[in-house]
Amino acid sequence: MSIHDSRAQLVRLSGALCVQRGTPMLQSYADPRLLSDQGQVDLHDPDSDTGYQRTLVTARIKQTADYYAKGGRMPNPLLINIRKGDFNQVRVVVDGGDRAQADYDRAVGEEGNWIGSGYIEFGADLRLWIYDGQHRRAGLERLLERDAGFDDFPAPVSLTLGLDTQEEMKEFYEVNTNAKNVSTNLAFTLLSKMAEDDPELREALEGADRDWITRGQAVMKELEGLAGPWKGRFQKANTRKRKGDGVIMPMQQFVRSLKPVLDMPLLKRADPLTIANVINAYWLGITEVMPEPFDGDPEEFVIQKGQGTVALHKVLPQVVEVIRSRGGKLGEPQRYAEVMADLPALNGPVVIDGQQSTVDGAEYWRVGSVASGFSGDAGRRRLSLLIQTLLPRPSDAIEL
Repeated sequence: MSIHDSRAQLVRLSGALCVQRGTPMLQSYADPRLLSDQGQVDLHDPDSDTGYQRTLVTARIKQTADYYAKGGRMPNPLLINIRKGDFNQVRVVVDGGDRAQADYDRAVGEEGNWIGSGYIEFGADLRLWIYDGQHRRAGLERLLERDAGFDDFPAPVSLTLGLDTQEEMKEFYEVNTNAKNVSTNLAFTLLSKMAEDDPELREALEGADRDWITRGQAVMKELEGLAGPWKGRFQKANTRKRKGDGVIMPMQQFVRSLKPVLDMPLLKRADPLTIANVINAYWLGITEVMPEPFDGDPEEFVIQKGQGTVALHKVLPQVVEVIRSRGGKLGEPQRYAEVMADLPALNGPVVIDGQQSTVDGAEYWRVGSVASGFSGDAGRRRLSLLIQTLLPRPSDAIEL
């Protein structure tokens, strides 16, 4: 823990001390005031081409501050370096007497390894270079501005002692390029589990227009329990796809595709099972008018991959309005088949054996064919617009 000596203007950090390949390191805890007063971030300046850190993101600072203000914890340490040019201003004291001190000195001198405990002391003007955790440090600063009583929060820190600027930059690069973020599949699953028991989190997600994640998760769970084209097709969190397993759509991609459906005023407050039944009936209607992509290996077609799923879910609100304008029921697949009857007429050019030809029906959706070319958000939006041109318009049924 950090201790300030106001008379000598010294700071002491105590904890687990080690030498790793000749570099002294200390694991300790520091109070937010120390990080605010002496912490430095070496931001990259494009004009002078100096520094290496990315610019702070204001929204992330606020999110971090709010998280800690509401009782959040900080188990991961900030990574800090006391640079080689300043290391002569640091006093390292090893616990365990002369023998432990000698072992420590030998490890440093021979670029070896050593584990022990102790503390370091340095002046109140020494710069502490933060090379990972700048948003957490900025969040703590924001909290200090709001509440001075927050200055006893113990922030974990991991200090390297004596790296030069180039070595510090290398550590930053390794931490930020080799670290693997939590997969979106797993992140969505964890968020949904937390929201189940946390009304404040649910309210915050709704206020930030992010509740579609948890709602979409719930709809997907209901959908995979229904007999239909999506049964057994979702790749769940922490699972790997295996050849021939029938899994075709990452869970988080399917949940994202549901956003235009979940945003429909008609379904905004509907329960997950009701929404799942509407979606299932829609896809059953599609299989009725164009069964080929669903009868064989789903991997051979993109209609249930990103291109098809995103585009067809963008179209679903229009299909629902047509069915309602005709007085139909939204749980009946036949009503969707009637509205989607012209879907097989969707056509486009494709090159086969060096010759250009026009394909439609199931061949339009085959991997490597026309629909495969609608990649990215813009491409899927264009595909949805093409599908919409084949549909009846809800306004056709309006009587004035």
